[in-house]
Amino acid sequence: MKKLLSALFLFFVMTTVAVAQPGYFTPDIESIRRENKLVVAMTKFDNPPFYGGTSDKMIGLDVDIANQIGRILNVPVEFRRDAATFQETVEQVRNKQADIAISKLSITGPRMTMVRFTQPYVQLRQAMVVNRLWMSQNANGRTPSEIIRTFNGPISFIRGSSYDTFARANFPNATYHPESSWDNVINGVMEGRYAAAYRDDFEIKRVATERPSASISTRTVVIQDSLDNIAAAVHPDSQQLLSIANFVIQSNFNNITVELLIKRLREEQR
Repeated sequence: MKKLLSALFLFFVMTTVAVAQPGYFTPDIESIRRENKLVVAMTKFDNPPFYGGTSDKMIGLDVDIANQIGRILNVPVEFRRDAATFQETVEQVRNKQADIAISKLSITGPRMTMVRFTQPYVQLRQAMVVNRLWMSQNANGRTPSEIIRTFNGPISFIRGSSYDTFARANFPNATYHPESSWDNVINGVMEGRYAAAYRDDFEIKRVATERPSASISTRTVVIQDSLDNIAAAVHPDSQQLLSIANFVIQSNFNNITVELLIKRLREEQR
């Protein structure tokens, strides 16, 4: 019944927006309607199952959210895929080069000073892939969680990602080694160049699934008390677009778990 009511309300909203006359809309929606497109910022690299594919055949969770917002606004969706980093998608929204960023984007303090975030549609936990040899050499009788709390080794993460920010805030005694790709990060830990790779628990679990040989030289540590909230971002002036995006997320994308993400990833890879 809840899903039926949500679908009926979504149809009502879409119909109402479609027949409204010029001048009826708030300035942010009027701008989108005038351009006759919703420009969605995403990184140029794929990030399944959140988004991936070519501009005319995009698939993924973030793509589904964007398309639903576009249907409510009654405009086509244009995916802007030239951002080299996650942070760059935020800057494109702030500079009004895109209407909204939906790009597996983490909420961070610095980003909140630049844009407005929707409610999270996925909550992940922060996690690490740690080199086994480094951990054994630095244990000194401590548990893995104790080692992580006082982590002081070389740590790697994707450059310009939220974990670039998280690492510097959470591990002040570490040395930081940003990389351009997640593969480079994981390879560095497996080869012993870095003590740990830092990202969310979904991506860490993917490593175990897609690179089983990694378990020989590394181990996974999930940081239970540190969340990574994934949300969409709009310009500070785009309050009506923010409301629409929140409605879409609350109606259809408010219970996305790691298990559902993994299931979706496997389905997309078939």
